Amino acid sequence: MDIQPIRRRRLYQDVSDHLERMIREGRLREGEALPSERDLMEQFQVGRPAVREALLSLQKAGLVAVSNGERARVTRPDAQHFIGELSSAARVFLSGAEGIRHFQDARQTLEVALARHAARHVTAADIARIGGALERNRRALGDLEEFERSDVAFHFEIVLVARNPLFNGVHQAVVQWLTEQRDVSLQATRAKAEALAFHERIYEAIVAHDPDAAETAMQEHLQSVAAFYWQNAARKPR
Repeated sequence: MDIQPIRRRRLYQDVSDHLERMIREGRLREGEALPSERDLMEQFQVGRPAVREALLSLQKAGLVAVSNGERARVTRPDAQHFIGELSSAARVFLSGAEGIRHFQDARQTLEVALARHAARHVTAADIARIGGALERNRRALGDLEEFERSDVAFHFEIVLVARNPLFNGVHQAVVQWLTEQRDVSLQATRAKAEALAFHERIYEAIVAHDPDAAETAMQEHLQSVAAFYWQNAARKPR
């Protein structure tokens, strides 16, 4: 019989888990200062290193803010924080063709659903913002860098219609992680003009409150982007 060694928890993990539970249960509220390091040492009967490691662990999780000379304070983690924690793993995942395909599929699933949602729930103010981003994209057709920026802005304005910070954070992260895809895709001769044409279709469908048309246009658009990427990636020197 194989006997696995027992993995012992470190002291700081007990301290961190207890404080996290207090935050989740509302016994420590956002903006509230935690007890001093000395008080925490006495409360948990641990040394200063364990307390400091626990606080750093909570800071990394976005649950507390730690400043020199001040007591740690409870903070509310946002989408940007926990998405940022995934960045290193995402870049490694994207180093292979299979990982890129998985991210392309994930982006398509997210953005197609959000385009459909936008067509159903868009307001006049949303339409004005999306239309403004589209106009900037149209004017940038001859400028690759500005076209890329306005391309990202157009898609992000559609995401904002959902009014969900998680979608905002996920979309921004995926766009960042797929920077190489966008750079490579737009090198194709027809890529910018085709992307703009799809943007026009997506915008018109959203303005018309036609979720089926918005879904179809976004799906075909992102399939086109992926196709341009793989065509150009195959031509890149290794």
